[in-house]
Amino acid sequence: MPSKKLSKQRIVEEAVAYISETGNAEIPIREISRRLDVKAPSLYNHFSSTMELRHAVYQYSIDKFVTVLRESVVGKTMDDAIIAFAESYHDFAMENRGLYTLIMSIPSDDDETGNSIALPLLDFAVSLLSEYDLDCRSVAHWQRVLRALLHGFVSQEYLGYFYHYKDVDVDDSRRMAVRCFLDGLHEEIDRAHAANLDGI
Repeated sequence: MPSKKLSKQRIVEEAVAYISETGNAEIPIREISRRLDVKAPSLYNHFSSTMELRHAVYQYSIDKFVTVLRESVVGKTMDDAIIAFAESYHDFAMENRGLYTLIMSIPSDDDETGNSIALPLLDFAVSLLSEYDLDCRSVAHWQRVLRALLHGFVSQEYLGYFYHYKDVDVDDSRRMAVRCFLDGLHEEIDRAHAANLDGI
């Protein structure tokens, strides 16, 4: 492709295609430029640094992930929304391994810009839990538990650790974990209500 047809969008699209095809969350400038049939310095006419390109791909990945998650809970509330969120989260991670790995690498970069790009994912999980009768501190705890639960299953599946009990469906195990999450959530809410009644 002639360099004059390059644009930020085209470069990001090629980087995303590379990540999607390889499952590699890194963004190798030489490989992206080769795929675009340009010299590597041409990319820096559109991005001032590799990190700026990385941020643009982060943004694309987070936007795609959050859009998929939001669409999955349309018309659903509370437990039904949490269950749909959990299913959609897992499906996205398994179908977009490279992009998911990239998303999960954002905090480890100790990069304020990258961390701010990731906030919509956190905010969406918080918004689902804010439908429950929980204080802000409890919402913070429970969104961590939910995200850690889901990421834990994804990570174990990526690594192939669920190789025993082949006749026991891993999806059923994950759904059991989500039900346990919801049971614990409701138990805390009930306990808080009981404590409030005792204090009256």
